[in-house]
Amino acid sequence: MKLQVFQVTPSVWCFRRRSYLTCSYLVRRANGQIVMVDAGMDSSAQDVRDALARAFDATIKDVAAVLVTHWHNDHAAGAQVVQEQASAKIYYHAGDEPELLRTTASGGVRGWLAARVPEFGPLVLLKGLLGEATPRAVKADVLVNDGDQIEEDVMVIATPGHTKGHVSFFYEPERVLFAGDALAVIGGNLRFMARSVTLNLQDARQSMRKCLELPIEHVCPGHRAPLSKDVPARCAEMRALLTGSEHWPFFG
Repeated sequence: MKLQVFQVTPSVWCFRRRSYLTCSYLVRRANGQIVMVDAGMDSSAQDVRDALARAFDATIKDVAAVLVTHWHNDHAAGAQVVQEQASAKIYYHAGDEPELLRTTASGGVRGWLAARVPEFGPLVLLKGLLGEATPRAVKADVLVNDGDQIEEDVMVIATPGHTKGHVSFFYEPERVLFAGDALAVIGGNLRFMARSVTLNLQDARQSMRKCLELPIEHVCPGHRAPLSKDVPARCAEMRALLTGSEHWPFFG
């Protein structure tokens, strides 16, 4: 469960657990404010605390905003604690609001099982899917839409497919795409997300195309590792793949 914290660009740091390689990100903007993209898979937000301390010698109270790509608990689990302890502004899309507010939360046997799945390791996604909601309800301060400009220098890209309300974020000063689970990075190449966790393949394909049209220099995905080498070429390869075939690989 050891937490990994490492720098991606002069402004951006990644934190992830080795047990599942879910990536969340910290951005220190030019004005000194800290913005998070996703909030880790630990509902106590201890991963967030440790990452802030190691990256910026900061605390949760220093976080100004959390940009949530989608409701799955491996990405949104710590958001409620950060909002509560930092008064951080929460941004997400209305399409994922029911799960993030837990109005969809399972009861009965499903809810009982979800509560007992640990927040680490290969079963962490099952925890959210069984529970049909994030572990702690978090209310948006701002419901975002495609093309919105937020926190001055971040553009919202609506990227449904993995979930109904999935969004990605483009950090314009360093041309960083925070892709969430709209794109995968595997072995230094852009790839599809696994078919089994892609809710709507047609929407997801269109979302990938939309992301790949941006002037990206760094891709920060929701899993494994960021991509910063030969990014324009990797984007061109994936655009060609999307154009040339309708096939969606089962494992991505």
